[in-house]
Amino acid sequence: MSSIALKNYSIIKYSNGNKHQTDDLIAIEEPLQIVLIHSGKDQEAPLTITMRSPGNDYELAIGLLYSEGIISTIDDIEHIRYCNSSNEENQKNKLKITLKPEVVVDLDHIKRNFLSNSSCGLCGKQLLSQLCEILPTQTFTRKVPIDLILKLPQILKSEQLLFKHTGGIHACALVTSNGSLLTVKEDIGRHNAFDKLIGYQLTKKESFQNTIAVLSGRIGYEMAQKAAKAGIPIIVAIGAPTSLAIDIAQQAGICLIGFVKSTSLNIYTNPDYIET
Repeated sequence: MSSIALKNYSIIKYSNGNKHQTDDLIAIEEPLQIVLIHSGKDQEAPLTITMRSPGNDYELAIGLLYSEGIISTIDDIEHIRYCNSSNEENQKNKLKITLKPEVVVDLDHIKRNFLSNSSCGLCGKQLLSQLCEILPTQTFTRKVPIDLILKLPQILKSEQLLFKHTGGIHACALVTSNGSLLTVKEDIGRHNAFDKLIGYQLTKKESFQNTIAVLSGRIGYEMAQKAAKAGIPIIVAIGAPTSLAIDIAQQAGICLIGFVKSTSLNIYTNPDYIET
């Protein structure tokens, strides 16, 4: 368990007509600023500020850059470090990532994309059309037993250490198609948890082929997009998918499964990936 991601608060607890003072562990939320540097052009550009749970910041940033198409491999990064600020409080809340000279990148264009990302103004159909132009199509020939899929939420839950103490943390797991757990990442933001997971796999220089992403919450289009970009063929979630997530999964050849419980689930796309 990451000690820096939790903080103890004194609270008043009320239950069954009684109240008492007690301590409660709360998930820490802090900003992380990511700054890009292109060593070949001597350019520095603040990219984004994201609210996250401290910990695995390098993996979070790497996964975000990969999901956004800024890097295509971990080898595109020359080095990554925290800002050497004299302000101790903020020293671990700012990352500087230097891209190698041969990486082709338009920093001004990237900054504009990030600024407009939260309010793109596109309807779902237009957005899907744009996304599917750049997303790879999966090819998955294996059959995953449905009994394995039904067990995945419990496997994820057993590894959610921060959630056990706070109840306010999302998690993503990456498992192989035979059920072996590769990693679990937690964060206050579901997108951050997924980026941490992707960044972890990239730093290990391991493939996403024949893997399954297991999500603790719902599946929005961003989560489906990240899975498609990474080449993850199956998404399993405890919650519901959105319509655009289903459309993206269908277009990208992803098997999308939601509302997974111990005895039931819903398969929304590519059911032939699952052996029933």
